[in-house]
Amino acid sequence: MTKFIQKRICHTLLIGTMLLASLLWAQEIPLTSDFYDHYDPEWSPDGSEIAYDKQDGTGFRQIYKVASGGGAEIPLTSDSYHHVTAEWAFSGSEIAYTKWNATGFSQVYKIQSSGGAETPLTSDSYDHLDPQWSPDDVEIVYMKLFGGFRQIYTVPSAGGSEFVLTSDSYDHWYPEWSPDGSEIAYDKQDGTGFRQIYKISSSGGTELPLTNDTYDHRYPQWSPNGNEIAYQKDIAGFWQIYKIASTGGTETPLTNDTYDHRYAQWSPDGSEIVYQKQDITGFDQIYKVSSGGGTEIPLTSDSYDHIYPQWSPDGSEIVYMKYDGTTFWQIYKVSSTGITETSSSLPEFFRFTIKPSISLSGRVNINYGVTRKTRISLYIYDITGSVVRELVKNEVEPGSYCITWNGTDAYGRRAPEGIYFCRLNGDNFSATKKMVLLK
Repeated sequence: MTKFIQKRICHTLLIGTMLLASLLWAQEIPLTSDFYDHYDPEWSPDGSEIAYDKQDGTGFRQIYKVASGGGAEIPLTSDSYHHVTAEWAFSGSEIAYTKWNATGFSQVYKIQSSGGAETPLTSDSYDHLDPQWSPDDVEIVYMKLFGGFRQIYTVPSAGGSEFVLTSDSYDHWYPEWSPDGSEIAYDKQDGTGFRQIYKISSSGGTELPLTNDTYDHRYPQWSPNGNEIAYQKDIAGFWQIYKIASTGGTETPLTNDTYDHRYAQWSPDGSEIVYQKQDITGFDQIYKVSSGGGTEIPLTSDSYDHIYPQWSPDGSEIVYMKYDGTTFWQIYKVSSTGITETSSSLPEFFRFTIKPSISLSGRVNINYGVTRKTRISLYIYDITGSVVRELVKNEVEPGSYCITWNGTDAYGRRAPEGIYFCRLNGDNFSATKKMVLLK
């Protein structure tokens, strides 16, 4: 057994009685791993593939796809123009996207999901952005920069004339079809001076505001049954996840803390909402929350940014972008269930224990040690996986260390009775211990 240099550093705090077991977070699975950036992953309707755009060896962003179980990346475009924001048709047979072509402007294009010739759907001297298929695949909605403002337009997916849905002196962003295709939601910077959630009939007509206050609201997303719309709202300098009935009414907050939450996405059954949150780790992590409200549950927790989460069609997995150790944005996926209990083995240079397993005196030491210089982070989580307290986050020299937790959160408040987890992260390894706090 390797002899440890005894460099004992103990910070004494108090804790309730604890019991121990082993636990690991759900494993993140990389689907790409090279030295190019990959952006905006989207599941195919049958869940077998994931489309995205990648800035590859051409020097331009191209449309790619990869099997959702992993494998070789397949390019669908390859020319000297940028292609971004791939969106699958509901049939799975085609993919729409934005392309900056020879016109010098971004246009709406589509391509067969198996590859082939690109088909332009717009071609004028204006920018067209963020195309979205209608549920019946007959039309595509998008933003068009016309007359100095972003307006909402549609075009037949088979080709044809553009149809104007909005036409005023305000910007309109991020259109989304209702599940039945009868309406389109978006956010609009209107006369309030803030971005509000609006909707309009997909056949045109009067714009209907759903929010109307002095806060910004962005990125509306319809619930699967069409009854509600989730979005992010800037409250007191932080983006929170909100929802509102699609017919209007009172806004309901689903998150409420001092961290930013962005890009809400409903689960296929409508029971949960996933999003990215810049939490106590200082990085954007993937979280979820019940669509009825409740405790936030993190699905990732390490020292990398994770953004743009998307549910798999069956709701079992989440795909997202991660800026990982390659120092490029890669495509990853993770189980939507979060943490699971299991046993784990540690590298030989690493030790991690908590003693005693039952403490009648109310004091429990968290002990760890390394035999080489290593960056360490040590966090306490509650049963949902939410960060309660950061105990250590620095580079340590070889030696043995101990620290105990006084059962309080980051604000000095006493944690309630229940199950907690102590997670220790190092270079390319991690371990987690389960603890039960009793009063």
